[in-house]
Amino acid sequence: MALEDSMQKVMPTLRDRLSGITMDYKEAVLLNHPSNPSLLGQYFASCHYAGEDLRLTFAHGEPWKKVFGPVFIHLNSVSDGQDAHQALWAAAKQQMHNEVQKWPYSFPASTEFSSANQRGSVIRRLLVQNGRDVPANLAYVGLSLPGDAGSWQRESKVISGIPILDESWKRRAFPVNHIRAEDYNLYAWITGFIGDYKYNAKITISPGLNVNVGDIVYTPPRDGPTLWEIGVPDRSADEFYIPPTNPKYASQLLLHGSHMKTENNMYQGTRWSVKFRLSGGLNRAGVYKLRVALASATLAELQVRVNSPIPKPPLFTTGLIGYDSAVARHGVHGLYWLYNEDIPGSRLVEGDNTIFLTQSRYASRFCGLMYDYIRLERPL
Repeated sequence: MALEDSMQKVMPTLRDRLSGITMDYKEAVLLNHPSNPSLLGQYFASCHYAGEDLRLTFAHGEPWKKVFGPVFIHLNSVSDGQDAHQALWAAAKQQMHNEVQKWPYSFPASTEFSSANQRGSVIRRLLVQNGRDVPANLAYVGLSLPGDAGSWQRESKVISGIPILDESWKRRAFPVNHIRAEDYNLYAWITGFIGDYKYNAKITISPGLNVNVGDIVYTPPRDGPTLWEIGVPDRSADEFYIPPTNPKYASQLLLHGSHMKTENNMYQGTRWSVKFRLSGGLNRAGVYKLRVALASATLAELQVRVNSPIPKPPLFTTGLIGYDSAVARHGVHGLYWLYNEDIPGSRLVEGDNTIFLTQSRYASRFCGLMYDYIRLERPL
């Protein structure tokens, strides 16, 4: 199997999987008698346990249908003397690019499949307010069913989008093409900035219609200057510590890294301490803003305390959140969560301060959260 240039691997057979040891998630199997000896002891996973947060949900009486296909199957071959794997992969990628240019296909006869002339597009340029309006780079823009900002994450039924990945995309407007006729909201998020953008007006796509919304501007949340920040706001926990995966259960295809295990083989919550110094200028009457972005949460609860690890109740708690199973998938991101919380200046002191971040839930080994970015802002 080849997913991309850096993710390629010989895969087990169905018989290998059926004879393996089923793990805590039934989609995960430890291969103990594979037909290919090189796969012995490897962990075979599926993407089908993304978690309850991504399960399809329907309102009472909501109509919905899904069209599977058309499906393109490409069978290629190589000449003797070639590096078979690389040659087959290169040819398959080229064929994939060719097929993308033909989408949506014109040959399906089903009335449930919308042809190109039955679809529409949206043209826009995304800007971000960063002292001034500047074109967004490394952004993702798409349309999904109407909802709140960020609701597209959990809307698995209808979504169309396009990434803005390089400098050339910043100089002019680009379309989201081949959108099925429907009512949508336009959503976006931008690497390097917290939060989600939503275009306030509903966008109605009609067959053959090109909707030009012009320049759209995202203003990220900010109340005051940054005192300190940890991480990079990119919806990934890559910059943070993730406990190493037990090699026995590590997928060699998808290998990426919480809670703490106790001596009696049970689990307990964990606490991080963010220590910082305020030297002069403490505004005791003002309000400081703590922003915590999470890259993932599974049956977790984040509690925030200031300058003492034990007072009850905490200054803030998320309550029980998340079921995206990133821990079980050995992933570094799942669904995105953003919390913007006030810290009264009276809770802080001149000199050394500590903010305690506690993940308090520990029902199983899969409970946990992953941080994306943390920032403290001082009052203006």
